[in-house]
Amino acid sequence: MRADTLPGFLGLVAFLVLSACSTPAKRLDRQARELGLQAGILDGRRFRHKLYRKGDACRQGRLHVYLEGDGLAWLPGNRVALDPTPPKSCLLPLMARDSSPAVYLGRPCYHGFADAPNCRPALWTRARYGQVVTGSMVEALGKLMAGRRCRAVLIGFSGGGALAMLIASRIPERIAGIVTLAGNLNVDDWTRRHGYSALDESEDPARRPPLPPSLFQIHVAGGKDDNISYRVTAREVARNPGARFLLVPRLAHECPGPQIWQGILTGIAILEQK
Repeated sequence: MRADTLPGFLGLVAFLVLSACSTPAKRLDRQARELGLQAGILDGRRFRHKLYRKGDACRQGRLHVYLEGDGLAWLPGNRVALDPTPPKSCLLPLMARDSSPAVYLGRPCYHGFADAPNCRPALWTRARYGQVVTGSMVEALGKLMAGRRCRAVLIGFSGGGALAMLIASRIPERIAGIVTLAGNLNVDDWTRRHGYSALDESEDPARRPPLPPSLFQIHVAGGKDDNISYRVTAREVARNPGARFLLVPRLAHECPGPQIWQGILTGIAILEQK
């Protein structure tokens, strides 16, 4: 090896070693920090939740709560992941563009807590939308809003959309609205269509009664999403009186780009005033 290439080679080796040692939770912490978000931890019901915060909760009676997708529940070869935390979030950049006070509320056992007491793999596989998960998130959200006169807008990506619907059904009086991005609104249909194991310890938004029309709903679906069918989303949206369905023809299973997101934020602000 030439002497002048040695520093670059050593730098590459150091980068690969550091990347291998970096956990998904640490990578999300770094992503949030680079976006100017503050990290914290909040206790729920028997679980701890990672929190990323922007602004003072409930300022002007508003709080936007971001709910992540399912992350890495399974590994290739049908193996359960030891840590379901996603290596990168598409929601954190959206939250950074949100001018309203906002928090990113992590799920039980995610963000480095997979080995914590009460955690078990079922909570990020078959029971990922179960009452144990939603109950702890409801309690954590209640602590965030305790003693403050405000209502939350739940913003969920993919499986976080399912959680948004289920959480809202438990505490509709504390929720102003719901926004789902490629949201999994019919869990049974999703597992059947992909040939996945049934999530038999989870609740399914499609099996719950429609949410009260006092809660506004915006459901964004992608025309090129091969994970969540926009046709199924449209059908589930039609069950909820007054819910709005937005199809983005060229969007795959991902969060919308900045221009579309800014339009959605504008729509949220208008609906919050009604």
